[in-house]
Amino acid sequence: MLQVKNLSFNYQNKEILKDICFSINQGEIIALIGPNGSGKSTLLRASAGFLRPKQGVVLFENQHLHKHSRKWVSRNISFLPQNLEKVNHITVWELVSRGRSPYHALGWILSKGDQERIEWAISYMNLQSLQNRPLQSLSGGERQRAWIAMILAQDTKLVLLDEPVTYLDMKYQWELLNVMKKIKQQYNKSFIVVLHDLQHALAVADRFIVMKEGKIYASGEPTEIVTPHLVEDVFEISAKVHRLPEYSMPFIIPSAVG
Repeated sequence: MLQVKNLSFNYQNKEILKDICFSINQGEIIALIGPNGSGKSTLLRASAGFLRPKQGVVLFENQHLHKHSRKWVSRNISFLPQNLEKVNHITVWELVSRGRSPYHALGWILSKGDQERIEWAISYMNLQSLQNRPLQSLSGGERQRAWIAMILAQDTKLVLLDEPVTYLDMKYQWELLNVMKKIKQQYNKSFIVVLHDLQHALAVADRFIVMKEGKIYASGEPTEIVTPHLVEDVFEISAKVHRLPEYSMPFIIPSAVG
């Protein structure tokens, strides 16, 4: 589906990404993990076509992203950044409806199909009781759910999320992770998601891409590559990785705890 080949990116003569290569298959969830400043968000923006690389290419279904219009890209790849745009004086429903904008020209009128997709996204994110509320009247977590509903309404094959659970309380963090898994299973969509919590990443991802200093440090199946050595070398913290017979995923416990 998406292929990133030999991608490097500089910002003000500083090399941020160095010879990155990876691909994602249809119906797969990849977690981008790594410490702050390792290049995760930059790689996500480059994968969405927002940044033009110094070298290398980004292909979506074997087509160069930068040879297509932004509208074409937005019909195939949706992207939710870490720092969200400040929008006031619109309702949750109006925000979610913006997800349909790549399918229309200026002055577009919502079709029946558009409205069904908007209603589905609002329902999926449990926002029915809030859909007529002004966005600025919501809590941070409620606003985050509304933005994610907008991305779902966009209905793309590939969804890129940069720290989507940051402003959610524990209940909605795990609900969102379950939503990603359900959408992958039911609709065969793919996700690349930046996550800071390794336990979250282990719960949702089919594959990890571990970033360190602008390079891919490791990639592969999470249960195979997550080791005490990786945690210490990448995150600079000693930890134990416990595996219990009744759970499929390992548990990471910092050595200073307990």
